[in-house]
Amino acid sequence: MKYDVLVSGMMVVDLLIELPAQYTKGSKQEVRQISVQGGAPAGNAACVIASSGISTAFLGYKSDTVLSHIAIQEFERCNVDTSLLLEKDKFQPAIAAVEVDPVNGERTVFYSLNGYMPLAPEDIYEVSVKNCRLILVDGYDVAGNLALLKLAKKHKITSVLDLEAGNSTDLLQMIQLGGHIILPLEGAQFISGQQTVEDCLFALAKETKGQLVVTDGVNGSWALENGNIIHQPAFPTNAIDTTGCGDAFHGAYAIALLSGKTLRQRLQYATAYASIIATFFGGRSYYPSQSEVESLIIKYQELCQ
Repeated sequence: MKYDVLVSGMMVVDLLIELPAQYTKGSKQEVRQISVQGGAPAGNAACVIASSGISTAFLGYKSDTVLSHIAIQEFERCNVDTSLLLEKDKFQPAIAAVEVDPVNGERTVFYSLNGYMPLAPEDIYEVSVKNCRLILVDGYDVAGNLALLKLAKKHKITSVLDLEAGNSTDLLQMIQLGGHIILPLEGAQFISGQQTVEDCLFALAKETKGQLVVTDGVNGSWALENGNIIHQPAFPTNAIDTTGCGDAFHGAYAIALLSGKTLRQRLQYATAYASIIATFFGGRSYYPSQSEVESLIIKYQELCQ
């Protein structure tokens, strides 16, 4: 099957729970919301892109386990092509328990990697890569994603990197290969050894010719363009749950990139999209339409100069 976007990264199943403001430990407690969804940076971004109508495939492993079936069903619910998932004996998606604060929507994530196996370079076939328009990878399945980035560079395919954490040497190598590198401020500080957004961007710019973007939640995002730093403020949002907001930003950035939007327009689109996701419980509960996102941009036009 032909697809426009190929996504690779950690496969996760999320168990989200909104804890009550007060509860007694050791007792049974009814809660307002519990939800089981697919998760993880690359997986969530793949669902964002596919839900916009762009043909998107996910590359990784699968097995005959409950968690694997849930992960696959979640992809298919969001129109992500799962035909590239390879059978891997004893493979298990990672699992995360996500505690959502009912007051401010902030989440705390507890996760387990037991049974998880990252994509290996020998399981990547060049024919699966060379005909797509864009590759999106995270910083977790390092060896496989490095191989994908090298193939993307070989075939002059645009790439988007969603880098959160990991080994600084590995992440720096990915940055050097990437076309569009999006990092949270904490990650940019870790890799560059700098503290301010400006210093991080200028330091990382010495390592790559790619487009650098740094995000920092409610403080917005920054990008380096022709030696100048541009800032996109976050939009005012009544956050219900921040799970998957960063992942939505990356997926929406990729959508805007494929549609030919300028850097400033890409940041605006990604910012608006992520702010809408924050108003729902779980990162895969809702996917706004293009018109909905653009209406929000118009609403907050004063923040989009």
